[in-house]
Amino acid sequence: MDISTNNMKLNLNKSKVTEKEEKWIEQDIIVPDNMPDAIKIINITSVPYINDVEINNNRAKIVGKINYSVMYMANDDNMSVRGLNVSYPYTTNIESGNIKNKDDVVIKSNLKNIIYSLPNERKIAIKNEVTFNINVVEKVTVDIIKEFPKCEDIECKKQTTMFNNIKEKKRSLICSCEDVMLPKDCSAVYEILKVCSKIKDTEYKESYNKIMLKGIIELCILYIGENRNICNAKVDVPFSSMVESDCITDNSLFNIEYCIRDLNVKINPDIDQKTLNVDYKIENFLTIYEKEEVEYIRDFYSKNRDLKYEVNDIDIATSNNMLQKEINITETINDILPENSRLIEYNLDTSNVSATLDNDVIRINGISKLTVITQNKDTGELDNKTIDIMVDKNISIDENMKDGNVIIEIKDHRLNVTQNGNSVDIKIVIYVDVDVENVMNMSSINNIQDLPIDLKNISSINIYVVKEGDSIWKIAKKYKTSMENIIKTNNLENPNMIDIGQKLLVIR
Repeated sequence: MDISTNNMKLNLNKSKVTEKEEKWIEQDIIVPDNMPDAIKIINITSVPYINDVEINNNRAKIVGKINYSVMYMANDDNMSVRGLNVSYPYTTNIESGNIKNKDDVVIKSNLKNIIYSLPNERKIAIKNEVTFNINVVEKVTVDIIKEFPKCEDIECKKQTTMFNNIKEKKRSLICSCEDVMLPKDCSAVYEILKVCSKIKDTEYKESYNKIMLKGIIELCILYIGENRNICNAKVDVPFSSMVESDCITDNSLFNIEYCIRDLNVKINPDIDQKTLNVDYKIENFLTIYEKEEVEYIRDFYSKNRDLKYEVNDIDIATSNNMLQKEINITETINDILPENSRLIEYNLDTSNVSATLDNDVIRINGISKLTVITQNKDTGELDNKTIDIMVDKNISIDENMKDGNVIIEIKDHRLNVTQNGNSVDIKIVIYVDVDVENVMNMSSINNIQDLPIDLKNISSINIYVVKEGDSIWKIAKKYKTSMENIIKTNNLENPNMIDIGQKLLVIR
């Protein structure tokens, strides 16, 4: 016979799964006919983007493109340094048993390593080692039991837990093509040499059934100016989007992530040489949830019947704490720059720095690569140098956090390099995101049925010797009696404290 229950449905996240997959992507850049021959490569930066992901049979087919910024010495009497900005498509596959549904998977790409050569003056051969960071957050609906109406013989173990009850997950693209002006004190642009970008200053505002998302794409641009000198500029490109949802209430909370999926920066000569045309796509991942404190039945049994039911055990993330830690590195490197040169550009690659958890200490370890570009003051020639900077720092976290599912990610960094003659003073701040999920194993119980049992096989009086892992609840469930009965019979002052080897009298 089926037993009726009063249930409540919760939409919860499973414990987050993170994976990394590294792929080598080989491509050839062909110098266009309208550009001079390349004599020597000064510097190449590449940025891999993911434009689309197809999920099928635990496989993710990734379709994207790689943007290249190439600085090279040119066979050109008028201008020895030239810049080439091009994009090439790529397709690759990632296989994982955790990849099941596109709505649950967020894949981001980062360049780990780049190798290039110049086979001839019109061709540049490149090998990109790309890291694909895979985050899987699967949403599941859990049917929890609130009570058994009209079942007096069923003993229940209740628990109160704070859950993040998910109301909706949405992902959408913010796409725009905008013209932005360089700052007034900047020179006009003859040719773009390099573009670096990042998202900053994000915020949101909810109103009725809408959420306004806002942020800024910060562009750092290295370019050839109108007087053929090398210039730097920073440009902020604001973006915004409106997301509609019928799930928003006064109790709604929001988790929002952003990822640049495409970016193209060009000079807009139709306006002037100080106006850049910026075409971008930003994917946002929005989760709307509410914190709910719920009392429910964690375990149960009948004193007079044998209950049979289906159990599905799931590791659920009940809540999480987001922390941001930072490490500071200050270093002076002497006699590293060429004589009679000026520092014009620098950037830091932290892709070979990893973060691991050891007990309650996060260790940040690896080699970060500082690339500096200098220009000879007399000849105007550019030089490129890479400096290895060792990173070995520890960050302490609270003792109680190590018991959860701890996910560590090096999120961003801030860099300042100051030239002092032939030496450089380096200041680095590396930002580390620590996501600590409180994880509990939860049983979703369905199809409860009762079967008659022969209580003659269970003695009415028993002497039980406490074993490791025992509790009063487990003992009462084993002998089809109540906790209250065992506590009173044995005069237990604190039923939560029983010792291994202790003898208990159990009477049905």
